[in-house]
Amino acid sequence: MKKNKIIILFNLLIVLTLVFCAFGEEAVNPAASKALPPASVAGQAEKSASSLSPVLQTPDNVYSYNPLGKPDPFKPFINIDIGSLKKQAEKKVESIFPLQRVGTENFKLVGIAGDQVRRVAVVEDSTKKFYPLFIGTRIGLHDGKVTDILADRVTVDEVDGKKIKRIILKLRKNI
Repeated sequence: MKKNKIIILFNLLIVLTLVFCAFGEEAVNPAASKALPPASVAGQAEKSASSLSPVLQTPDNVYSYNPLGKPDPFKPFINIDIGSLKKQAEKKVESIFPLQRVGTENFKLVGIAGDQVRRVAVVEDSTKKFYPLFIGTRIGLHDGKVTDILADRVTVDEVDGKKIKRIILKLRKNI
């Protein structure tokens, strides 16, 4: 008997909730129940036939953008002159590496150490500073690369246009 009462009360609660929800929508959205002009009614009927939730255009949800007095969000902040960029590209930028600040011919080979597997060459610049060279080290203004270190010379390959210019630094004996 108690089970029957609980089931009846539960069903009654569900029915009352559905009734209040149905009447609650009309109370919350009274603009939806107002009469629309004939053109709007025809358009509304087409919208409601094509979709389940028709969108009603009211002055509250219509937005209009006025760009007067506002900056263009797609315009760049800085105007860059292409001519000045070309001039900057043509300017030769000095390297931060001391081996690439002067020409390869300006270095003097002063020593070579190591065996046939691994050799290290030492060069001296005009300011009497010494720099070690390994195979693959970049040297000179034209991005030269040390390709070979022999017992008495160092070979540097520089790119000169489409050709490769080979420069050989020889070890001089001090007498």
